[in-house]
Amino acid sequence: MGIFRGSSTPFPADSSLPEVFAAQVRARPDAVAVVDGEHYVTYAELDERSNRLAHLLRTRGVGPEARVGVLLKRGHELVTAILAVLKAGGAYVPVNPGYPRERQREMLADAEASVVVTLDEVRLASASDGETAPSVTVDSRALAYVLFTSGSTGRPKGVMVEHRSVLRLVCATDYVDFGPDERIAQVADPSFDAFTFELWGALLHGGTLYVIPTETILSHGKLGRALAAHRITTMFLTSALFTEVMAERPDSFVGLRNLLVGGDVVDVASARRLLGNRPAARPARLLNGYGPTETTTFAVCGLVESLPADARSVPIGKPIANTSCYVLDPDLNPVPAGMDGELFIGGPGVARGYVGQPELTEERFPPDPFAQEDGARMYRTGDMVRCRADGLLEFLGRLDDQVKIRGYRVEPGEVEAALALHPDIRQLAVVVNETADGWRLVAHVVPATPGESPAGMREFLAAALPEWMIPAAFVVSADLPLTTSGKVDRTALRSVPNVSPDAGAVPPSTDLERQLAALTSDLLGLASVGVTDDFFALGGHSLLAMRLVSKINDRFAARVSLGDFLYDPTVLRLAAEVSRDR
Repeated sequence: MGIFRGSSTPFPADSSLPEVFAAQVRARPDAVAVVDGEHYVTYAELDERSNRLAHLLRTRGVGPEARVGVLLKRGHELVTAILAVLKAGGAYVPVNPGYPRERQREMLADAEASVVVTLDEVRLASASDGETAPSVTVDSRALAYVLFTSGSTGRPKGVMVEHRSVLRLVCATDYVDFGPDERIAQVADPSFDAFTFELWGALLHGGTLYVIPTETILSHGKLGRALAAHRITTMFLTSALFTEVMAERPDSFVGLRNLLVGGDVVDVASARRLLGNRPAARPARLLNGYGPTETTTFAVCGLVESLPADARSVPIGKPIANTSCYVLDPDLNPVPAGMDGELFIGGPGVARGYVGQPELTEERFPPDPFAQEDGARMYRTGDMVRCRADGLLEFLGRLDDQVKIRGYRVEPGEVEAALALHPDIRQLAVVVNETADGWRLVAHVVPATPGESPAGMREFLAAALPEWMIPAAFVVSADLPLTTSGKVDRTALRSVPNVSPDAGAVPPSTDLERQLAALTSDLLGLASVGVTDDFFALGGHSLLAMRLVSKINDRFAARVSLGDFLYDPTVLRLAAEVSRDR
């Protein structure tokens, strides 16, 4: 009757992340903990480096419950900093250094971060004293980290996660068999909660974390070669990236034990294609991983072994160990088997709540009436699901406007709030538009001065929002359609006409440029593109860039580097690279 419980296993619910990590240091000090390019860091070295930085953080006032911003790129320094923050008693707040400065400031302010760690602090600590860990007691219910998700009110929400929630995710669990022989790929942005799975799945079991460079991740052939070269055993990919890789290099995952895919709905055709490969040409296990940030990365996982010919979706699976799922009606009563309902999640993986937002915390984290633990709360996901006859949960859709774009949660309202600050815009609406390549944001704007187009809208947003929150298209209109009640009719805005070519665009001048421009415009859904137009300013993103470069290399038997295109994302640069290889 709508209540599903994962197995109960003896995970270290009364311990802390530094304590479990310390046990691995004692057990295998010389084992390699992190591989980052040419850097091979053992458990003993990582322990010592993080201890030194932890002592430095203590001198700067870091202690229990203190939030510490970590402004570092993916790599071994980031891992050192995170461990140091926890050993000092604090909670880490990872902030991508590539985010706009204003976004960084907002996140650190909202998290109430008292200290920020950059590369300067890591280097300063390397020459300081303190080879042993500070004498700090860290409770299992202490705050471990704060991660931000998009917020409908115009500002991101900081999700507070405790130590025991992370331990529930990776210790004594049943969806992946972690151990010292695990080689886990680190591909996620640290501000994305899949990073929690990667980092602690390796370090709390004596395994090795392999940092895969971003360009390698986004280059089909390079990704497969890197996974094979490092003999990676387990990795997580967003659904969007998985679909891209399967379309171009379906043999990339040979040799993996576990390939977890999630962050959004898994593409049925891509999953079926992978399962159709012979066993030696695919990972041993394909898993659909589901879980909001508010329930610590994964709450539900499903082993995907086959898909019926008429399957319209990939089931998300069953609750993982020490996790409960409730499918409830609007009155919070469990629904009968086979009926639709909203998914609520309970158990020790449920986060503490949102930083500085008690009302929203109370709304999204109500008391759990089905739990045996006093004071337990559950998380209201806003996702509609159904329990199938085989006991697996099936995702049906959202109850609100929230959407996943390349694995990231995006609230259109947050984008609207940022764009509304543009001085040349009188009225606007940001809606979600579905294309053959997935979801995209479209901004419909009414200019403050009739007949004029607001200048630099994309650049304006780029100063405040990460690139995956910037609309793919901007449509300027004299007014917005209204419903009979006087509200913006968002349904009428769903269909978007192809953007007309810019009158100032530089047209192709050679046959090669014309072919490359045609490939680019087709991919972006535009009538045409100029040879000097910026691919990203036209609505492109990293996954589309990966696909374009792959198509060009296949079409022209070229060796265009994704990095070269990202540095100069124009048709003119593509033409030069293709010509050079001829």
